[in-house]
Amino acid sequence: MGFMKKRFEQWAGMLSTAYPTASSPYWRSLPVRRMKSLLAGVFVSASVTGFALDLLQLPLPPLVGGFFWPVLLGGSAMGILLTRVRKIPILLIFIVVIAWLVGALSGLGWYGEGWLTYPISLMVAPSPIPQPMRVRILFDAIGIWLGVTLGFRLLLSFVTTEGLAAVRMQTELSLALGIQATLVPTISLQTPGFEIYGKSVPSTEMGGDLIDVIESDGGLLVYVADISGHGLAAGQLMGMLKAALRTSLQYNREPAALLESVDRVLPAVKEPGMYATIALLSFDGSADCEYALAGHVPILHYRHDSRNTARLSMEQFPLGLIPGGRYGSQRISCSPNDLFLLLTDGITEVVNARDEEFGLSRIEALLIQRAERPLAEIWESVMAEVKQHGAQEDDQSLLLVRVRDVS
Repeated sequence: MGFMKKRFEQWAGMLSTAYPTASSPYWRSLPVRRMKSLLAGVFVSASVTGFALDLLQLPLPPLVGGFFWPVLLGGSAMGILLTRVRKIPILLIFIVVIAWLVGALSGLGWYGEGWLTYPISLMVAPSPIPQPMRVRILFDAIGIWLGVTLGFRLLLSFVTTEGLAAVRMQTELSLALGIQATLVPTISLQTPGFEIYGKSVPSTEMGGDLIDVIESDGGLLVYVADISGHGLAAGQLMGMLKAALRTSLQYNREPAALLESVDRVLPAVKEPGMYATIALLSFDGSADCEYALAGHVPILHYRHDSRNTARLSMEQFPLGLIPGGRYGSQRISCSPNDLFLLLTDGITEVVNARDEEFGLSRIEALLIQRAERPLAEIWESVMAEVKQHGAQEDDQSLLLVRVRDVS
């Protein structure tokens, strides 16, 4: 019994909240001109009951008179709706509708008794309909009225609940696409010392990968980051990480100091359990470059002189995971035409039908084969191989940096 009572209360609550009311801020603020479709729907739904009631009127009046009850009930339903959301006097609407309809019919000679006596005459005049048939028609009319009313409220309840969910989802989708396009655009940059190309392919509308290039005081900083999770929360953390790195770069040039600075900022602005992995390269105009990684996939360094690759890796905690962590960096030499490849694990962890990951080895082989090709072509080649290997299940980001000149 308790379960049935609870279910009944839920249904009653749903039906009571389905109909528009002035207690809702949305309905209070919605202009009447934007309610035209709803008012028309209410009018038509209620008019069905009027047509059912018209069946009771025998002998039947002229055909035009059959619109009396539909218009009366439809107009009344519209008036009730407007009263609930705008506090418009319902009695006035009743009088206007009745006066207009019956007065018009009387003026045409269809009803000589006048607009005040017509509804009463319809209800009290003797009827030639046998009593059992009259009861059955009345039963059907009431059933039509109840069915239309309940059906309308259920449909309105579905539209309001699912409509709000759809609007919320579309709003989040639009925000996500905007954030993604702003924070992670395609990178295509050429400077006297470097050629850079990168692109991120999110697995959903709002991914968690971030690629960025920052030029500052003759130096160059490039990085790829992977934010845990997806959606707006990941997008917000992406924006915070990007802003924190660019701000910290104004005061700290060393990669290790940058990571430590960001690691101190993120815990205060992120949701619990979220973190970011990162692979970072810094060029200061010398023959060396400095790199640092925090829980990220190794950087691949193609060395033009020896025609081979090296994996640049470091075992350090992701940013924001354990506040107050210490980070380090290392320096390596680089030569003209050297190529650096930074990526996220959404590429390396793609699996095929045999549950084999794509891995770094395949990427190293592709890098050696195509190292002399334009960077955009290398990017396309790698991603084509990844796509052929297996379906994308995570965000996939790839950033390429070619050294043109070493001062």
